[in-house]
Amino acid sequence: MILLCERCYASIDPDSEGHYRLSHIDHADSAGRITWRDAVVHTAPCAAAGGEWRPEPQDRAA
Repeated sequence: MILLCERCYASIDPDSEGHYRLSHIDHADSAGRITWRDAVVHTAPCAAAGGEWRPEPQDRAA
């Protein structure tokens, strides 16, 4: 199965890249059966699709 990051749409190699697998309820029918939707995202910061990621400067108190 090919994993695509929901933020940047880049492929994720599950053996070498950190990622989160997320699930949420898409809908439930009248009998109570639930349809789940799955998503994956990189654990490292990544740019939104069509954007460019730039790290924010951080204040580090001594």
